[in-house]
Amino acid sequence: MPSPARQPGEFGIPGGGGYGGGGYRTAPGAAYGGWYRDRGWSVPGPVLSGPRSFGIWDAAFMWFLFSTLNRPGHADFFRNHQDDPGYREWRQDAERRAQSDAEVRARLDELDRNLAAGRDQPRNPNYLPPGVPPEVATGGADAGLPDRRTPSAAPAGEDGRGGIPVSVGGVVLVGGGLLALLAWRRRRAASSGGGSPGGAGGMGTGGTLPSVAGMLRHKASGADYAPSRFRVGMTLTLDPTPFLLAGSATHLAQPRHAGEMVSVEEVGRIGDPAGEGLVRLYLPDGRAMLQLHLRGDNEPDECRYFALLDEITPADEAEWGVWLDPQEGMIGWPEFQTQDGRLYARVWSPGSSRIPPRRLVEEVEAASGRRTVHSQAMLYAAPTGLAAPAPQTEYILVAAVEDGGQAWVEVRAGLDVNPASLSLA
Repeated sequence: MPSPARQPGEFGIPGGGGYGGGGYRTAPGAAYGGWYRDRGWSVPGPVLSGPRSFGIWDAAFMWFLFSTLNRPGHADFFRNHQDDPGYREWRQDAERRAQSDAEVRARLDELDRNLAAGRDQPRNPNYLPPGVPPEVATGGADAGLPDRRTPSAAPAGEDGRGGIPVSVGGVVLVGGGLLALLAWRRRRAASSGGGSPGGAGGMGTGGTLPSVAGMLRHKASGADYAPSRFRVGMTLTLDPTPFLLAGSATHLAQPRHAGEMVSVEEVGRIGDPAGEGLVRLYLPDGRAMLQLHLRGDNEPDECRYFALLDEITPADEAEWGVWLDPQEGMIGWPEFQTQDGRLYARVWSPGSSRIPPRRLVEEVEAASGRRTVHSQAMLYAAPTGLAAPAPQTEYILVAAVEDGGQAWVEVRAGLDVNPASLSLA
């Protein structure tokens, strides 16, 4: 029985469609993914395909503050650094994205209101929000500092700007000392092969040398080099046609990023007891995925798009029993009914009595590392009643999920998608 207690958090920065800037590179904020997760935020996939940094500031740090402007000191960071070249670089990128994403536009308007309200206040060029270590703000792990202990920020000053004397490696940095440290980190990162923030990057930033060595070993042994077909940061284009044709006949609205090139945030691989090999590509909004069945040549022959319809956190064992009780649990029942009263028949092992849900073990790869996710799942389906070429079937995937000591139940709605239309790259 899964243990309760997952609280839903933020799924990432708003928008994300069309984030660009080159192929996959060392992920912004990768070294501090746990720091962001502890604050209810994970580095979204689109950030992986954009610039690594803006001036001295790590890209993930900038987007984290932007997506959480209501938190103490986050809007103040942008106000204090309006004259910073890094802020200007980031702002140009944000404005470009806002042209095709209404949510990013709305968030920028909110930021501008904050900036206007504080335009008469003095600016502190050394300002960091309370509790933010300098190495997180600058992606300092890439700069190779010998001491990465988390410094504790001083409480905000009476003027509201926040004092930030912090201890790093036993040295107290006040005023211009912090700025000097940040500039030194930047120079050191560049001199170690990091490349320019907006460029393609060098071999020192993405672990390329070990990869080259691996290729050479394969070549020397006579074996073919076969890179992973599916990887974090890969891009794809989701065809909007099935969703437009489905209209209101299903629970699925047209995905936000349909018709645009997007980056994959996480890749999950499943081998279940039925012998199927499945790959899941999690999209930037954090709530949608593509589930692909692969042929022997590692090419997909079936693809379904699933979006999160509902998420439930049972409070105790009795509530978990509603979903997983061996006799009456809903996951595995012959039919599943959604809240609007629609009925869906069981696809996996159809029948008239309850069966145990399938136990799936998913190895998930993200920019921050790998983890194993366990789930007890069942797939249901019902005809849409639409004429071809509109989608003929809507799917409901129900699963009790265990991930990192947390557990919850998720209900996803899905449609078949032609894998050839994905333009996988």
